[in-house]
Amino acid sequence: MHQWSLKMSTGDELHPKAMDLAEMAFRYRRRGDDGKAKKFFLEALQLEMQAAHLLPPFKDSEPSRSILFRSAASLAYNGGDYETANRLIAFGLSGYPPAEIEEELKNLYEDINFMRHLSAKGIELEEEQWLMTLAGNAISYGKTMADIFLYRVERLSTLFYRTVERLLKLPYRTSAGVSKEVKDQYSLFINAFLPSSFGVSLQIGRPNPQFSLFPNEEPKRQVEPSKVIDEVFKCFEILEGNNPAALKDVIEDDLYYENFIALAKQIAPDGDDVTLVGFTTIRNGQERPIALRKSRQQLRDEPNLIRERKEDSEDAVKTTYKGILRFANSPITPRSKFGTVKLKDPETNFEHTIKVPIALMKDVVQPFYEERVAVLVYEKDGKKILNEINLDT
Repeated sequence: MHQWSLKMSTGDELHPKAMDLAEMAFRYRRRGDDGKAKKFFLEALQLEMQAAHLLPPFKDSEPSRSILFRSAASLAYNGGDYETANRLIAFGLSGYPPAEIEEELKNLYEDINFMRHLSAKGIELEEEQWLMTLAGNAISYGKTMADIFLYRVERLSTLFYRTVERLLKLPYRTSAGVSKEVKDQYSLFINAFLPSSFGVSLQIGRPNPQFSLFPNEEPKRQVEPSKVIDEVFKCFEILEGNNPAALKDVIEDDLYYENFIALAKQIAPDGDDVTLVGFTTIRNGQERPIALRKSRQQLRDEPNLIRERKEDSEDAVKTTYKGILRFANSPITPRSKFGTVKLKDPETNFEHTIKVPIALMKDVVQPFYEERVAVLVYEKDGKKILNEINLDT
């Protein structure tokens, strides 16, 4: 145990000791030992607080005073002591902080309020984060078209929850949204935007057992968030590899499999605006990256990737129709294999009736309602079966 006396007389002695403890705390956090990390953060906090309070709230104490209070507040934040962190921010703002330090103190205040909000709802964030980055002709430093980015974040969120449901061995959900039970156990948060290419950090929130009415009772169905992320990464790696058809061995359920392929196509690069979609997770200080470079067209042309249906036989004709998606109807009974959509040609007002595999109906097709889309179908015996749908850009 590393303890230094809190009776040191100068900030020049206190601050370096606090930073040594903070470095040890971050080291334990990178190793996944949150208990020891928190302990060292709070030890460092005591030293940094004493150093900050040695300086009076006068102009000639700046910028040292506000920097020390910002540092102390950050240590309290990392140690989970949000009340102390807020008080330290108030002390830092009460003097004469330079504009950039004042802005950092206010930003930290917002972060703390967010964490306090989660804490009040009984949610705690997992330490592990996973990053999604985009690169391509439509991406510049810290900028991209909103539709390109938000479209993929939405599909990634859908894919994440479908993976949770699959690992929990829940029956494939053909209607309604994700259950409250699943969302409460696996809340998904967007953390921050990353400007190098363009990216976002995602984090999973879990109920804090201290807030449970029955803290000693295990949930009936549970899978660790890290396992969900590992499963998503494994499926992406197989899809990007030389034998993507092997994914059928991982996702055995036909509906979950077809749903994953359809969502993965929509997340994948389009080959022009977006040429790469990258994912990285950091666990115990080790990075695990995966880059999706295969375009939607390449995935579409992969042999044996989609499980064959009799409607998709070789003598079926592939046709692309464009128009406004005006109608989307899911089947009433879960045994039904297809839903139905109508695609209206705005120039001729002719409506195409297209059958949609049930695995694609809820997550892949219905979000395009009232949008102008391009639909790839298989036509046989007068029936049109949807294979893929995208925005008509």
